[in-house]
Formats: sequence, structure tokens, C-alpha cells
Amino acid sequence: MPGRAVPASTVLLAVDAPAATRRIYRAGSLAYTAGGLTRVFAALLAGEMVFTLTDVLEPKLLPVILQHHGATDTQVGFIVCTITSVMQLLVMPPLGFLSDRTRSAWGRRLPYLAAATPLTSLFLLLMPFGPQVSAWCGLSVIVSFALLAVCYRGVQAGSNCMFFGLITDVVPTTHMGRFLALFRVFGAAGTFVVGYWLIGGALDRAKAIFAAIAVLNLIGFGALCLTVREGTYPPTASAPRRSLRTAIAEFVSQSFGEPVYVWTYIVRTCLYSALALSSFLVFFPQHELGMSLDRYGKLSSWSSLGWVALAFPVGLLMDRWGSLRMIWHGVWVIAAAYAASFLFVVGDVTFLVSSCVTGLAFWIVMLAQLKLTQEIFHPLRYSQLAGAGTILQSIGVMVAGPAAGWMLQALHGWHSIWQVPWVGSVSVGPYRFVNLLLAALYGLAWFALLQVRRHWRRLGGPAAYAAPALIVSHGK
Repeated sequence: MPGRAVPASTVLLAVDAPAATRRIYRAGSLAYTAGGLTRVFAALLAGEMVFTLTDVLEPKLLPVILQHHGATDTQVGFIVCTITSVMQLLVMPPLGFLSDRTRSAWGRRLPYLAAATPLTSLFLLLMPFGPQVSAWCGLSVIVSFALLAVCYRGVQAGSNCMFFGLITDVVPTTHMGRFLALFRVFGAAGTFVVGYWLIGGALDRAKAIFAAIAVLNLIGFGALCLTVREGTYPPTASAPRRSLRTAIAEFVSQSFGEPVYVWTYIVRTCLYSALALSSFLVFFPQHELGMSLDRYGKLSSWSSLGWVALAFPVGLLMDRWGSLRMIWHGVWVIAAAYAASFLFVVGDVTFLVSSCVTGLAFWIVMLAQLKLTQEIFHPLRYSQLAGAGTILQSIGVMVAGPAAGWMLQALHGWHSIWQVPWVGSVSVGPYRFVNLLLAALYGLAWFALLQVRRHWRRLGGPAAYAAPALIVSHGK
């Protein structure tokens, strides 16, 4: 079966003498030839493009649809940011905890991913039908959209958790930087498609767009579940049935007992809070630069295309430098670029320059933060620790999204003209301040990275880092 990998001992015993000289690539108990590794990469990369389409479509298009139906900025922040965070908070930590301990013939991630895939497609298909749901059940249109977002983000959070856990389990660490670079290339391609071709049709073709992506999700992840195979994992320690209280105590003691883990969570909290707030950026060029939605989508999408050319060299560099050094540079660049954008973006050309700089830095940061977790977290509890990070991440987004929406709503109608050196007259309205909010969040991420680096060095640094031993409560 394409992409199938088997335990290393099986591979080495089964090959003949010429084949035994082939290079073998290992990921835990899995062993691949070059051809097998290529097939696994292809399946996961196709899954990433589909995942990006499903993950980006809602925060890019839904704010425009909601505002068209009369939603306030506060309501947009609640539906697009808070609901997503709440569902991640409710789904990802327990699912990560459970899947890390699952042992089945199909693996520990694939059974959950296969269950989540059709439900994700179903609720994505239903997402633009807020007015019809409103007429059918007698709720307001905004409440109907909120309920659909709850359903969609609930199952999509499960798919998200299992997909990234699967990548960590089946991709060799020797090739992780290059794989993640290619991974983000396909993600950038999906973002380019949404920005260049789909945002302009957010109001006229929403149902067709959501339906097409729902079908792609079903096909892409369905094929992935059939072609990628997991290896074997160390058996979980046998223990008597535990109460919910005991399980929670174990989760907390393992997940929050080491500062290097907690500061890594805080880095991701800042980054994903910034990602949530970027949903409001669609209104900056539209309302304050006089740019059409279609024009905004096309100009903002070019950074994704530029990333396609840069991604693989960046991945090679990250394999050499490590993720911490890479994310360090990316975060201060994007923070400075958003701060500069607040004053200097006044038209199409400056908006394009800002989009390219912030966009390319964003892809570098999001690539490096994913590899950072793989380098910092304990491999046997990766999804559990990622789920624990989601708790802080979700709380951050739950606060940041509605707070930004409330601020923008409070400034609604306010407008001023500032005289900026080298630029001249700059029109300043509420949505321009989104750039400053993003700069502040990336600045906080930079500070948290200082703490990660300090504890990382204490635990061995680049030459000898070992993930901290897990503290297990109640003697387990």
C-alpha cells in the first residue's frame, strides 16, 4: 500500500543483499526507503494543503459574511476567535491525553482522525447557511452562525490535534525541518488560493466555496487515513481504572511541571492570539485605504507565493540552526514590520510591501514554532503537551479576540489625520490600530522566547538537550 512503513526490524530482515545497502530512514519503530518516505511525505503534504484550506477559509471569509449580515466587531471577535478557542480548549487537551495512551491495530492517531474527517466536512458545508438555519429554528442570523461555528470548530479541533500528532509520529526527525518547510509550502499554496481567488467571492459564492473545500477535505484526509501507517509504541503502564480527578491531576502534573514547557506554551499563546487578531486586518485596507475586497485578497496573497520559493532553503537552514534560533529572528522581524505598518501603509504599494514582509516572516515563525514543540516536548506525550499548551492558547485568544473587537467597536466612527515624516498625511481610523496590537503580541512572544532559551540551555542546550522527565502523580 502506498506510503506504508513497517517496523525497522521487519524491513532489515526482509530485504535482499543489494536492497540492504539502501539508506533507511527511521521514525520511531518505522523504517522507510527513499521511495516509501516520499509517498508518506506526499500524503501528508496533500493533507496540509487541505487542512490549510479548511483552517483559513472560516477566519478569512466568515468575518466579511458576518459584517454583511450586521454583526458588530465584538460579535465578529467572539464568533471567529472565542468560539474557536473554547472548542480547542474543550477538545484538544483531553483528546491529546487519550490518544497518547491509545494502542490499536490502526495506531493512536488515525482512528480519531478518520472519525473527525466526515464531521468536519459536514459542518464546513453547512457554515454559510446561517440565514437558512435562522429561518428554520427561529434564532437570529448571528446566533445561527455562532452555533454552526461551534459545531465546525469542535470537530475541526479534533482533526487538527490528530493530524499534527501523526506528523510527529511518522516523520523522521532527521528530515523534520525540510518536511515542515515543504509542509508550509503546501499550506502557503492553500492560503494563496483563499486570498487570490476566494476572498473576492465571500458574499456572492460563499456556499459553493465552502462546499468545494468540504469535499476536498473528505477526499484528502480520507486518502491520508488509508495510505499512511503508524508504527508501534511502547506499551502504556498498566494501572487500575482512574477517576476523572486522578486523570486530571496526572495531566496537570505532567504538563505544567516544567518551566521550559510552560514558556513554550506562552510563546504559542502569543502567536496564535496574533493569528486570531489578524482576522480583523481584512477591514483595514477595505475601510481605511479604500481597497476592494478582491484587491485586498490579491495583494495580501503574494507573500504566500513568495514563501513557496523560500520555504525549502529556510527548512534546510532550520535543520542546521535549530528552530529556536530561527523563530527568534522571525518574531522580531514581524513585530517591527507591524509597528512600521501602523504609520507607513497608505496605499496599494506600501500595503503590498507590508504584506510581503509580515507574510514571509509569519510563515517562518509558524514553521519554526511547530518544530520548536517537537524539539522541546517529550515525544511520548507530544499530543498531551500540545493539548496543555492549547489551554493557555485558547484562554489568550478568548481574551484577545473579543477585547480587540470591543476596542474597535468603541472607536467606530473615529477618524484622524496624522502628519508622518517621509510619508505625509496618514488617515488613522480604528482598524489601523490592529497593526499595533499585532506588534505588541509578537513582542510578548519574543520575551517568552528569552525564557524558553534560558531553560533550554539549563537542560543541555543545542548539544545535549533532553526533554524533562515527566512527573507522574499518584505513583503512576
